[in-house]
Amino acid sequence: MKLSCVVLSLVLVHTASAGFRCTFGDWMCTAGCVMLGQTSGVCDENWTCHCSERSISVKDFRALLPSRCNLGDDFCKGTCQAMGRHSGVCDRYGCTCSDKFLSPTEFLLCAAESTCRTHCQAQGHATGVCLGWSCECKSSNAEASQALSELMSGLDQ
Repeated sequence: MKLSCVVLSLVLVHTASAGFRCTFGDWMCTAGCVMLGQTSGVCDENWTCHCSERSISVKDFRALLPSRCNLGDDFCKGTCQAMGRHSGVCDRYGCTCSDKFLSPTEFLLCAAESTCRTHCQAQGHATGVCLGWSCECKSSNAEASQALSELMSGLDQ
């Protein structure tokens, strides 16, 4: 429903004469031009809306948006993972999520560590540990501790 409203709005703005937009003032002219992908618009004395010739790029939009990196690297990574991505890093464009998506099984089992543990115990193992987004079933708590220490030492390098 929302998508159809947006498409309808774009069609109406595109098909509306430039003079029509100027009956509401410069703000409507600019809004119409922005919806058409231009940076701004201005009305002349004949109520004709003139859009700028400069197009808006994705980089321009990114520069206007606040960055999740202002809240830290962990927040960036966590929000990317909440959207189903493997990871996220802060770079010069702000928070950039990885292109690799989590599988439904990875997300289901490791969104909460307890889910992995319960899953493994239901299969007859002592416990389960999430190593990144991989749920590893372990036969003993000692084996689970060893796997976690190996993961931590790998992160330090």
